[in-house]
Amino acid sequence: MARRFALRTTRDRLLSALVVGAFIEILWTIYLGWRLPRHYVAHHWDLAWVGLDVAEILLLLGSAWAAWRRRAILILFAVASATLLLLDAWFDVTTAGHGDFRVSVVVSLLVEVPSALALLWIARRATRRLFMTHFRDDELRSMPVRKVPLTPRSDS
Repeated sequence: MARRFALRTTRDRLLSALVVGAFIEILWTIYLGWRLPRHYVAHHWDLAWVGLDVAEILLLLGSAWAAWRRRAILILFAVASATLLLLDAWFDVTTAGHGDFRVSVVVSLLVEVPSALALLWIARRATRRLFMTHFRDDELRSMPVRKVPLTPRSDS
């Protein structure tokens, strides 16, 4: 009877780990929201921001390289770049002082968010091109990318 609930596949273990991780993150977020001070003086503030910007630069250069070389890794570079740009926009706006708030919102809305959306569009287009190039199954090729199965279907 105990074997009935055993995790049989790597997929089952992955799904379980992701759900448990999400649950732990929910608990941690609630705890932080309750316990963190509203005001905090951060040490190495400059290093944190410069480090984020350097990571953005490296990922954008990686995206440019992958696009130039027509490599599928462009998808990963573009999604990671978009994620960091959205993160940068979020922290720019939420940590801005009263005098800097408007500028942060404008830069976020005019530069960071549109750039992130463009990178996500590039990643989606590259993913579609990858599928169209490598999948011979016409049914898979006509599917939206979000519905293409990760593993081959079994004909059982």
